[in-house]
Amino acid sequence: MILLDTNVFYNFLFETELTERATKILEMDEEFCTTFTVLNEVVYIISRKLAERKYGIRSYYEFRSLVAKEGYSFCVQEIKSLMRLVEDLKINVLSDYQDVDKVCRIMRTYKLLPNDALIAATCKHYGIRKIATFDEDFKRVDFLEVVEV
Repeated sequence: MILLDTNVFYNFLFETELTERATKILEMDEEFCTTFTVLNEVVYIISRKLAERKYGIRSYYEFRSLVAKEGYSFCVQEIKSLMRLVEDLKINVLSDYQDVDKVCRIMRTYKLLPNDALIAATCKHYGIRKIATFDEDFKRVDFLEVVEV
C-alpha cells in the first residue's frame, strides 16, 4: 500500500515539471490510499491556483471573498476531476489519525509541518510504510520509505 501525498495529485492534474513522475507513480501496479487531509489540501491548492489564474487573486482575503460570492464554480471541473481520479484508481481515503500528542511528537521528532506530521502519524497508525511524494521532508521520517520513480 502506498499513500499518495498532495503534490502527486496536483502534479498529475496540472502540467508541471513533475507531471511525468506523478503519472508514473499513478501507473504503478500498487494499491493506493490517501487521507482526508491530503484531499483537503489538494482541493484548496487547486482552488487557490485557479482563482489566481482566472481572476488574478493572490491574497487569502480576496480568495475568501470570491468563494463567498461565487462558491467554487470557477474550479468545479478540476475538483470533479480529482474525485474521478480517486474513484477510478480505487484510492482508499483514510480517516486522519486523531491523537494530538502523537502528531505533535512526530512534528518535533522529524521537524515536520503540522499537516505533514498528521499524514505521517496516519501512515504509522495504519501500518503504511511507503509514501509517494515530492516533498523531501518525508525522507527524514524513519518509518516511511519515499517512493522514487
